[in-house]
Amino acid sequence: MNKTDINKLVKYSKDRPAKEIFYDEGNIKAQIMCLKAGQVIPPCKMSNDVLFYVIEGNGEIIVDNKKEALFAGVSVIVPKEAKSRSISAKMDMVILAVQAKGR
Repeated sequence: MNKTDINKLVKYSKDRPAKEIFYDEGNIKAQIMCLKAGQVIPPCKMSNDVLFYVIEGNGEIIVDNKKEALFAGVSVIVPKEAKSRSISAKMDMVILAVQAKGR
C-alpha cells in the first residue's frame, strides 16, 4: 500500500505548470499538476494511457482537436492512441494525472 497526502503536494509556479510525481513503480505513474490561471500544458503526444482528475479549479482539455470543459470532480481518460492533448487553466487548477505504463 502507498498512501499520499495530496494536499501537501500542491505547489504552483508563476512561470509554468508545476508537477510533483509521487508514485512511479511498475505500470503506474501518478503525479499532481498545478496550473495557475492562464497557464497551458502545450499539445503533446503521450505514449501511455492517462487519467486526469480535476481536484480544484477549472479550464479545458483539447484531445485531437476536441475541446472539453474541466472542473472539480471531472475525470478524462486520454488513450495513448490520441495524437495530441493539451490543458489550459481558466482559474488555478490542481489535477491528478495517472499514467498506465507499458500497456
